[in-house]
Parts: sequence; C-alpha cells; structure tokens
Amino acid sequence: MPAHRNRAKPAVCLPPVLAIGFSGHRHIENEAKCRDAVRAFLRSKKETHQGIVYGVSSAASGGDQIFAESCLELDMPLRILLPRPPEQFKTDFDAAGWQRSEAILDKAISVEVTSDSPDRKEQYYDCGIRMVTESQVLLALWDGEPSRGVGGTQEIVSFAEKTGHPVAWIHSQTCELKLLNGHAAEQLESHELDFLNALPDQGVSLPEKSPRALAAAWMQKMDENANRFAPQARRLGSIPVVYTAAAAVLSGVAPEIPAAAPWLAVSAALGIVAMALPAILRLHSRQLLWGRTRTAAEIARSVLVLWNSPALYAVLGPETMPELAGMLRSLHFLKMESSRERRIPLAEFKKEYRRDRVAHQAEYFSRQAARAERTARRYGAVSWICGALATLIAVAFLAGELQGIGPHHFPARQWIALTMSGLFEIATMAGAFVAMKDSARRRRRYSELSRALARWDAELEALETWSSVLQVAGRMERTLLVELLEWRSQLQSAAHHGR
Repeated sequence: MPAHRNRAKPAVCLPPVLAIGFSGHRHIENEAKCRDAVRAFLRSKKETHQGIVYGVSSAASGGDQIFAESCLELDMPLRILLPRPPEQFKTDFDAAGWQRSEAILDKAISVEVTSDSPDRKEQYYDCGIRMVTESQVLLALWDGEPSRGVGGTQEIVSFAEKTGHPVAWIHSQTCELKLLNGHAAEQLESHELDFLNALPDQGVSLPEKSPRALAAAWMQKMDENANRFAPQARRLGSIPVVYTAAAAVLSGVAPEIPAAAPWLAVSAALGIVAMALPAILRLHSRQLLWGRTRTAAEIARSVLVLWNSPALYAVLGPETMPELAGMLRSLHFLKMESSRERRIPLAEFKKEYRRDRVAHQAEYFSRQAARAERTARRYGAVSWICGALATLIAVAFLAGELQGIGPHHFPARQWIALTMSGLFEIATMAGAFVAMKDSARRRRRYSELSRALARWDAELEALETWSSVLQVAGRMERTLLVELLEWRSQLQSAAHHGR
C-alpha cells in the first residue's frame, strides 16, 4: 500500500473554492426577475460544489449590486474589486445608490482597488478584466448588445470567451441562461488539491479555528509528508547502483574462479534485479511524490510569511503551475477571510519577515552548502582512496611483486583480484553518488542564494514603505520558488519517461 494512503480522513485540509466573477449592466429594467435568475444560479453552484463558493464583483449600480446582495443573502463570501478608490467611486452614485453599495462594502471579506490608470474608462475596463482573471466562472447579466463604452459588459464577456474562460450568460431581458465555453467549465476540479488533502496529518494539530491557523497547519502537514518521503527516496535510489556494481565485480572475477557458473549466475541475477529495482521500488513515483509535497509546502510557506502584508499574495499565480491552482486559490481565499483582522505596522512586518524568512533561509542555505561540501569531500575521499589502493594492487600484481604466490595459493590470487575489482567499483560508485547528489552544483547555488539573501536583508532594513518592501520580498520569494518549480518539473519529466 502506498505511503500516502490513510484510512482515517485527515482533519487538516484546505477547502476547495469556486470563485464566481460578475459583469453586468448598470441599468436593469426588470430587477426583480434578474435578481431571481442570479440568485438561482448562485444557489445551484453553492449546492453542487463540494467546498466554498464565493463571489467576485464590483459594487456599481445595477447588476453589480444585484449580484453582490444575492451573494450576501445566500451567506456566500464576497470579494469586491473597485475600479477606483472609494472616495472617487462614490461620485458615480446618487445618495441612495451609494448607501446601498456602502452596505455591500461593509460586508465584503475583501475590498481592493484594481487600477492605477487616471482614465475613468480604463479604470472600469481594467476592473472588468481583473474580474475574469480572478474568477473561475464569469456570470454575465447582459442584453447581448455591443458595449456603450470602454469597459462595458460586452467587452468583458468577449475577453472571457476568447480566452476560453467559462461564462454563464443570463440575458438581462429574458433571463435565459446560456453557458459559453462549457468545455472549460468541466475542467475546474482540482485533483492535485484532493490528493494533497488526502495525505496523512499525524502529528499535525489545528490549535484554533482561524484562516491563518488552518494555512499554517496545512503547510506543516505538507512539510511533514515531504520530510518523510525525502530520505526514503534518496536511500532507495542508491540500491540499484550498489546491485549494478556488485554484478559487475562478480562478472569480472567469476571467469577466473573454478566452478564459475554459480558466480556468473549470481552476477546475472544481480544485474537483472538492478534493472528491475527502479520499477519494483517505484523510485520515479516516490521521487515525484516527494517533489509534489515539498513544492506544496514551500508555496504555502511563502504565502504565510507574507500573510500580514496589506496586499493579497501575488508572488505565484495559478497560471504558473496549473495543477496547483486549487491550492493557491484556497490559500488566497483564506488570506482574504482574514484581511479585516488587525494589520501589523510596517516596522513589525519587516522585523518578523527578516527573522522568520530571511534569517531562517540564510541559515538553511548555509547549512545545506556545508552539508553538500562535506558530502562531496567524503565521497571524493572514498573514491580517491579506493582507486589508489586498487591501482597499487594492480601495479604490484602486474610488476611481479606478488609473483611469489604459487599455484597452491590460487584462492589467494583470486581474492586479490576480487579485492582489486571491488575497490575499483567502490571508487566508481563514490563518484556516481557525488554526481547523483549534485553536490558541487548545490554548494555553488546555496552560496549564491546566501549572498542574495544578505543583499535583500540589507535592502529590507533600509526601506520604509510597504510598496518598496513588498517589491523586495516578492523578488526574494520568486527566486526561492523558481528553482523549486524547475526541480519539480525535472522530477515529473523523469517520472514520465520512467513509466
């Protein structure tokens, strides 16, 4: 039975989330009928989705208000994206309309301004496009007619349709529902999140019910599973090399030994086992399992260290690694849920980030660089010593230094040959292990990252605005994750070719 299977359902799981974006007209002729259609669509999604369904909308008059109020009536979390700052956005309303939208803003779990353009039309267009990219399904309340200006519903629906985004179109006159890009809607399941959630969580506790506590417990769960899989994969990976070397030694020495047939048979058996072991031990799948859990743990760690920043996590988007989109959406939602909690001052954030992330990673890279150097030296020493001893024996044997051994000492001669061959194989294996562990490259890379961290730490200490601090933190997080993602890709490729 694979190590990740567990009969008991794990308690620490990220909730699958479905984000429904919205775009609609400001002027709705039959608001009650449209409201019923919108509410029916949202209710059906909420009842059929095995997780959390939340709305992503602006708060303009008309359709936005209908959608937002319907989400709140159905107890669905609501994220608001504003095209312009609230004090400017307010000027687009009359008193009654703003009072209605203000109530929506007060109840939303997150409110964010999406555009920094000075042009009003561009602000609304940017907000509409963001609505599409930040959701998995776009609900459009639209009459099917061309837009009356930049950023209209028709333009947003057209963008979503052309980019393959699922669109649920409710005709604002007839309230007829039509699904566009329906094939894309069938691909919204997150099988990778289901797999990661199903991993065992022994030793991981959830001390309190809060979004951050859940995210932290889930990161610990991924970390524990990755730590469990990593040593196993490394140890098992060396077994075929040892078997191959043993087979080579026996096949080389056996012909010189009386009654060599049994030894040759053993050599052949070892060779066959060495070839079959990767499949028998499922080495490729074990390595891939290690890579999947380690990637998930490090991405979750990156989210957590930026948890107290005022911006939502944007270091890594779902498009970077589509199979992890479900995990990223879930972590993103959990942070949104806690966005109205007390935000720490910049100075405190910098102190925590430098201590918990920069210093921790610098210590880790320094430790790993030293470990890689020790590994390279250890295997290098074994390779040189065994190679030198084998060479000395071979030279002495060929030079006649051991010619005093007569035929009656035949077994000793064979043991000398076996020892020489074994020493050469050990030297070869030691060199192979250095290559397998990639010690030299890892040492150089860890040293490079340590120097980069020292530079970024100095920058963070000197910076005094959220924007500049988050730019540096973002560069650091991307650098830490890029190599991890490349490594995961290599493991996936190796596992694919190893099948």
